[in-house]
Amino acid sequence: MKFLGIDTTKKQSYLWLGGDDIEVSKILPPYEKHSETLLINIDKFLEENALKLSDIDVFVNVSGPGSFTGIRIGLSTIKAFAYALNKKIVNLSVFDLLKDAIKDGVIILECTSNSVYYAEIYKSKVVHYGVIDKIDIEKTFAEKKVFALNSEHIIDDVSYKINVIDNYDAVAYRAMKNAVLNREYIDNPEPFYIQLSQAERMLKDKEDNNANS
Repeated sequence: MKFLGIDTTKKQSYLWLGGDDIEVSKILPPYEKHSETLLINIDKFLEENALKLSDIDVFVNVSGPGSFTGIRIGLSTIKAFAYALNKKIVNLSVFDLLKDAIKDGVIILECTSNSVYYAEIYKSKVVHYGVIDKIDIEKTFAEKKVFALNSEHIIDDVSYKINVIDNYDAVAYRAMKNAVLNREYIDNPEPFYIQLSQAERMLKDKEDNNANS
């Protein structure tokens, strides 16, 4: 059984192929726009590994959190492939991909210039998640190990020790493979948004101001 995984939630996108004696990943350049190059890169990735889209049995989507536009593009692409070819879908958050590697601690991911997404992990399970200001991370999670991806600027933005996850592509692959083997399929995958987009927040603020005026 072969699977294709896609993560477009970050500045750098990732592609994976796995199953049936294949285990390969590809990190796409951070300056490329998902909307313009994702399909081209997927075609090239499959061709490089002597595969066609119809050879894929399961499509794995990374649902968030992260870039709102990236999340929507990745999810719509996965849905289009799976529904057109009548194939299965696995839908996993970034926290799902990392929880077994972390086991106990806190995962932080870039959100805005002043805040991060976080998930508290206990015994390889996500027990709580949300958004927190960067200046509050050390105080809030003083008794816990805090982990971040090496590709994110959070590591440079804070002064205390962050445990670096420097092999995201390999860690994510293992989690995807396990989910596929366990047949964690879903019929109608949804994006994983922790907070409203900037446009939605601005609209809500405007509506609140109008209501109070």
